[in-house]
Amino acid sequence: MRKGRFSEEQMVAIIREADRDPVAAVAKRHGLSEQTIYAWRKRFGALQASDVKRLRQLEAENARLKKLVAERDLEIEVMKEVAAKNGERAGPSTSASTMLISCWQSSGLK
Repeated sequence: MRKGRFSEEQMVAIIREADRDPVAAVAKRHGLSEQTIYAWRKRFGALQASDVKRLRQLEAENARLKKLVAERDLEIEVMKEVAAKNGERAGPSTSASTMLISCWQSSGLK
């Protein structure tokens, strides 16, 4: 996707300007088509400039947290597989948690 010449905060500011003045005048002032302003209004209509910035921060944090959860899920699955493979070798006195910890340490996924 092509990077636009306006940031999201600027888009919201132009929308607010179009709320006060005629859309045609605002579009001409900024070198935009009226349709662009209507499309932005549809996308950012209820937001203020500070809301857009906060939304972007929350989306970035959400993506980071999803990545962490996926990595943890993968680590757990690997530990389960290693524990299942080492299950025959572990004696009856070895607890499952001790075995998982030793497998995890030897797997290099720390």
